[in-house]
Amino acid sequence: MTNARLCRLGSVLLVLAGCSAPQPVEPVPLETVLADWASQTLPLQRLHFEGQIQVEWADERGEHMEQGDLNAWLDGDRSSSWRVTKFGDVYLWYGSTPDETWIFDFVSEPSVLRKGPASRDMDLGTMAIRPAILRTLLGFDPWPADAIVTYEQDIIVIRGQVLGGHLEARVRPVDLQPLKITMTFPDQKPLVAAHQWTTGEVRVDAARGARRLARVVDLHDDNSKVKLRTSYAETLTGEQMETSGAVFDVERIEAHLQPDVVK
Repeated sequence: MTNARLCRLGSVLLVLAGCSAPQPVEPVPLETVLADWASQTLPLQRLHFEGQIQVEWADERGEHMEQGDLNAWLDGDRSSSWRVTKFGDVYLWYGSTPDETWIFDFVSEPSVLRKGPASRDMDLGTMAIRPAILRTLLGFDPWPADAIVTYEQDIIVIRGQVLGGHLEARVRPVDLQPLKITMTFPDQKPLVAAHQWTTGEVRVDAARGARRLARVVDLHDDNSKVKLRTSYAETLTGEQMETSGAVFDVERIEAHLQPDVVK
């Protein structure tokens, strides 16, 4: 073999060596899981996100399914507001504050506003869920400090008591992205959030160090299903959230939308 061929062969071997398979990513140590998760969720206290929502539920009138464009605001664990529109018109608007929950329903005839005191009702079909519980299901809040963390079949599992119920979260070992979060409360069926990473992910704007969001999250209980498809997400400052405060003001929204019936 000539010197020229030997040089070419050496060059090829060097290229192949440089293209070798990447080293496997090490899983997050169990002892740092809670702290690492807390640091990833700390920037997510005040959120606004946009996308689409599909809600399926059953009541005394039968089974229902509605879908539309979504604008949602989460102000910490205190308040949430979910506005669903079609072609720019409000179809459904769900809200929850420390004082009350409310639903504007412009799907029904006549249109109706249902409101009442805040409660522990966990009705996904009306999104009448305490904001703190909804945030936990969506993976926006830290896990309990005394949660138990284990490896089970190549998945990290976090279990603990939170908000009066039992939490089980299953996350990816390499980056702690949630796969499935379940919350169980006495005398109620479990609430489940399945985070679908195969559909893509969304980075939260203005949230340095925050975890990414699964583009699609499927929530369900025994009676209802909700599919959230996020296209854009951003964090808000306290001042920006205060400016958006009208989305939590049911009286102000009522005066603007003027539903036919108030219950």
